[in-house]
Amino acid sequence: MSFPKNATVANRCRVSGCIAILAAGLAAGCDLSGILDVDLPGRVAEEALEDPDLAKVLVNGVIADAECAWNTYSAAASHHSDEWIPASGNLNMRNWGQRKIRADDFNLGQGTCDNNYGVYLPLHTARFQAKDVFERLNRFDPAKVPDKVKLQATVRAYGAFAILAIGEGFCEATIDGGPLMTPAQVLAEAEKWFTEAIDLASQAGDADILNMARVGRARVRVDLKKWSEVIPDASAVPPGYVKNATRDTNRQRRWNYLFEYLVSTAGGFNRHGSVANHFRNLTVDANGEHTQGSGTPDPRVRVFTNNQLAFDFSTIHWTTDKYKSRSDPLPMATYKEAQLYLAEAYAQLGQLSNAVAIINALHAAAGLPPWAAGATATKEQVIAHVIDERARELFVEGGHRLNDMLRYRGTQFNIPFLGEPGSIHPNGVDQTGDTYGDTTCFPLPAVERSGNPNVP
Repeated sequence: MSFPKNATVANRCRVSGCIAILAAGLAAGCDLSGILDVDLPGRVAEEALEDPDLAKVLVNGVIADAECAWNTYSAAASHHSDEWIPASGNLNMRNWGQRKIRADDFNLGQGTCDNNYGVYLPLHTARFQAKDVFERLNRFDPAKVPDKVKLQATVRAYGAFAILAIGEGFCEATIDGGPLMTPAQVLAEAEKWFTEAIDLASQAGDADILNMARVGRARVRVDLKKWSEVIPDASAVPPGYVKNATRDTNRQRRWNYLFEYLVSTAGGFNRHGSVANHFRNLTVDANGEHTQGSGTPDPRVRVFTNNQLAFDFSTIHWTTDKYKSRSDPLPMATYKEAQLYLAEAYAQLGQLSNAVAIINALHAAAGLPPWAAGATATKEQVIAHVIDERARELFVEGGHRLNDMLRYRGTQFNIPFLGEPGSIHPNGVDQTGDTYGDTTCFPLPAVERSGNPNVP
């Protein structure tokens, strides 16, 4: 499929989203002959989607798009963060590891879920489809769609995660061909969607989507420093809650890309990165202090090497067993991350004992000693410990590390990017002697800027 050179991401989403909906319907064994019987080659007639009988097919299409986007974003954000050192012989994938992603990078702006780390287009496709399907559901007669409210809650929650990723990962963005938006403005939009998802899921009695949206809104409110508003959302998430983006081996867009491009030790897989030195052999000492190579091994960051060479045929490949196959799911919303949002909010509000109690509970769950110094730690020390706790607890999950690197940039809790002073590669070159770029947040893709008259 090709698009006009000046087509905005939103224009492309309309076509891509229709195809995703058709694919979801066919996979579900639905009779879509009515949709396909049109006189527009390569396109789906708009009116064909105004059918209440297709409500669940439409929603499944939204879920598929959102999971696809979350998969590519999770892998790209992890690779771009300090969790991996660059180790690829592929130019594009090496650019991700070396912080050389520019606005004109094809994969960043125009890549799909079948193109390495297609990021911007899949995220906007998911966002647009969620908006479009929500509006279609709104027009459907509730008598013909008895679970209409539940379906609307679902598309709001999944769509909100796409907006969340755009707000966290990109330096600036635009929605539906509108003007430039700051990350805070994008995140405020995600907060609105999560709020509506919470209200609708509560009405429908859907505990799964309700908790998914609670975790998402707590995450957004941490990003926006709405500390007191984080607490009720994060506190309400039940122990053990997990919402995953499903993966399988049917098509490339369904593969777990963290496994595919970074983790796997199997022959035929491209090892484009190697777990960074400071995430290897992590331990916790008898006093609960986070250490490296001195104390109890931290089971949350299980890292190893088979002494294989990575794809650059120079770097030893270090990897993790967190993802074991292409079909392993990816976390989208979990109890453990909600607990870390709660700990951070408590620490920021000066309720240090509450924050330390959460840290110690996480240690206990992992079989690790409690943090003894937490009893007398300062606010700054507790915040720093929460950040490092998240680095371990949520290692290579959901873009969390990149988000912490960006939102604490330039503060006393600054986490340097690889190539910067204070990192394991402080002189601007990687372990092979190649230079790093200067990308931190992802730039607005050039294709969006050139195709959107509202963006200078």
